[in-house]
Amino acid sequence: MIDEWDCLFREFQQDCNAQKKYLDFLRVWLKDKDYVALAYMTGILPIKKYGSHSALNMFTEYSMTDPGDLAEYFGFTEQETSELCEKYEMNFDEAKKWYDGYHLMVHRQMGNEICSIYNPKSVVEAMMRHKFGTYWNQTETYEALKIYIQMDMDGLKDSVIRMLAGEGVPVNVGTFSNDMTTFATKDDVLTLLGHLGYLAYDSVNETVRIPNKEVSQEYVNAISTMNWYGVAESVEDSRKLLESLWALDEE
Repeated sequence: MIDEWDCLFREFQQDCNAQKKYLDFLRVWLKDKDYVALAYMTGILPIKKYGSHSALNMFTEYSMTDPGDLAEYFGFTEQETSELCEKYEMNFDEAKKWYDGYHLMVHRQMGNEICSIYNPKSVVEAMMRHKFGTYWNQTETYEALKIYIQMDMDGLKDSVIRMLAGEGVPVNVGTFSNDMTTFATKDDVLTLLGHLGYLAYDSVNETVRIPNKEVSQEYVNAISTMNWYGVAESVEDSRKLLESLWALDEE
């Protein structure tokens, strides 16, 4: 069992030589070896691809874009979250607004099934603190998100604006090289953000969107420190409009 197998790809993103040696080591160590009954690896990124081949092509992969039969184990299910809200006397509708949004599809013989998955870290924090809020940034930072969205590849900026407005945008996840540095198109960046949890992937419509209120706040945090002044102003205007509606201020 190897936890965070992709740590080298995330922590040493530019060291391609070390990454290749690492993949070669894992292949020599694990592939077609009689002493290995099962190798189980977890991580954020799918297995790195080199051209049309992978150094570790003996694995069955389960990811945020293709979870297979393991979808319900990617986080807390809606039923589990509902039971926690009842136990800790928290509002389930509010929990859904803050932490739901990852709808992973399971393909079964009797038909497809959608699993609503909740961020377990955030749900636990909300239950223990009896307060809904942004707990994502305790494990991730908006600085990481900012690096990718400020690339503005192929109109990425416009796509982020549309997603902040609640829309989904089309994406081709097939071109992603499964690392954090090789980006040929906007689709590669959007696919990475999906694997990182910053976007939710709809496999039926092949679109991505911002999953919930908690993650949306991370985008607002990132944009507020970038040169996207027009976007930041639009977000602020939307906030003021909402407050005016609450206050019944027609002017």
